[in-house]
Amino acid sequence: MKKFLTFFVVAVALSMIPTPAPAHHGRGQTYDMEQEFTLRGSVTQVLWRNPHVLWYMDVEDDNGNVVNWAFEHGSTSSLSREGYHRNTLKAGDEIVATVHPARNGAPTSIVVKVILPDGTEMMCRGSGCD
Repeated sequence: MKKFLTFFVVAVALSMIPTPAPAHHGRGQTYDMEQEFTLRGSVTQVLWRNPHVLWYMDVEDDNGNVVNWAFEHGSTSSLSREGYHRNTLKAGDEIVATVHPARNGAPTSIVVKVILPDGTEMMCRGSGCD
């Protein structure tokens, strides 16, 4: 019984030692941050939610097929601080998006910047921002 109690006390004490927690993900693991390209298309859906705002856009590929791309952006709070809101992008908007594509070739990406039909540049991150 004494050995069990000693083991239990030591186990509880060791479980209380703080250890660093890994981040929930890394952009460099999911997206090719070295590659960047531009897509033109029509917004089909905007999901203004945390942990990341997501939106979708129909893009015509080189063969004339329409592919629905998914785009990841920052959190609602970080975009709100930059002046954007849930109605900044709407379904039907024709836009241009510069992105870092998914490493696995899927039609998903992380946003570098978006250019609205009137030429307004928004949601810009990285070295290409004004």
